[in-house]
Amino acid sequence: MFSIKKLNLIPKYKILLKFILYLLIFLIAYLSTPKLLNFSLNSVKSSLKNNNNIRINNISKINYKIFPTPRLSILNSDFEIGDEEIIVSNSAIEIILNLGQILSSNEIHYKKLLVSNGSSKISLDNINQVLIDISKNKKKLIFEKNNIIFLKKDKVFLEINDAVIRAPNLGEKSELNINGKFLDNKITIKLNNTRNKKNLTLKIPRLDIDTSVLIVKDSSGNLNGLLNLEIFNNFLKFNFVKKNNIKLTNGFIRSKLINSSVDGEVAFKPNFFSTLNFELSNFNTEKIYHLVEKFFFSDNINSFSLIKKINGVFKFKSKFKSKFEGRVINKNGEILFEDFKVGSNNNSFSFNARVFEFGKKSKVQFNLIKIINYNRGLFKKIEITGHLIPSNSKVIFDKFLLDENELSVEKTKEYEKIFEDEFIENSLVNIFNKKKINKFFNNLF
Repeated sequence: MFSIKKLNLIPKYKILLKFILYLLIFLIAYLSTPKLLNFSLNSVKSSLKNNNNIRINNISKINYKIFPTPRLSILNSDFEIGDEEIIVSNSAIEIILNLGQILSSNEIHYKKLLVSNGSSKISLDNINQVLIDISKNKKKLIFEKNNIIFLKKDKVFLEINDAVIRAPNLGEKSELNINGKFLDNKITIKLNNTRNKKNLTLKIPRLDIDTSVLIVKDSSGNLNGLLNLEIFNNFLKFNFVKKNNIKLTNGFIRSKLINSSVDGEVAFKPNFFSTLNFELSNFNTEKIYHLVEKFFFSDNINSFSLIKKINGVFKFKSKFKSKFEGRVINKNGEILFEDFKVGSNNNSFSFNARVFEFGKKSKVQFNLIKIINYNRGLFKKIEITGHLIPSNSKVIFDKFLLDENELSVEKTKEYEKIFEDEFIENSLVNIFNKKKINKFFNNLF
């Protein structure tokens, strides 16, 4: 038997159920109404242009979706951001609508844009303008599962797949974040941009790449900053100032091949040319020679074209007791080794060399001078001119001078054979073995 209190609750439940039903009907009608409206394509274009500086040329169809939140969907769209600073192809745009103004048929009001799939091309030559355009976004812009192609002088410089890009709103911190895959490795790029300062970080953890660049513009309009680069346990850092050229200071290189401070200057106009000074604290000559051999003396065509572009003067001196100093000049595909001195005072030698051909046919002309203290207070000067053939570790003596007197051809060839058999031993890397080269010269007397 029901109590009077339970009977009194029944009308209240009915009222609550009716309220919920009416609310659901209202929400469904409210959210579904835009689907029945005839959206003006021009209003969509205008809203995208005004809020995100997007110029979309052709819209064939706009779909309305209720879930997961009310939005307009434009499939297979091609559009540009700014003055073609970013060109997007074959992407889907989802315009996330503002619920409070969803019934407005004259103007599209939205909270953010989602751009998915397709590809986007960004020119690094206009990267400053790209940042300016993005910083003016009135609405949040997010790219998902997009292939980002960075171009340098209309050529592909870097491609990031399955990228997610988050661009800031107007008034938010001007920071562009890109996450994606580079050669199937996770990559993260973060770029902060303020009026006088830019900060770029790039990380590819699996490849042990971690890079940061800070650029500051001073009151005179000059750029100065700091670069830190770590790749495969190799580290490079330097400060720089850009006026007409780029001046490098307080630089340092650390790797398994070389530890050295570095400073100098780099020019890009009218042609690329660098003048760099290295003060060595560690220098693995054997490993560096094998790297040079692979890079300069193989039939790698890509290396040859790069050699011709790396014009400059590179000066070396050492901090360690055993001297290693001189300069390398690379100009128009010709490499000169000038005024090199190797070894300690009593066991040093000097040389000059010229690499005038590359690949398997490479030849290296050289001139080597050695002063020998063969008896107390008695010295002999040995000077050898000749050339090396790296492809078969061949050494040819053209002239052998003893105290300025040229030896006979027969004697020169005799010393050449001793040098090859006992010193080179089928590997030119032995040229950098100071003990062996000193033993060769000392045994001549």
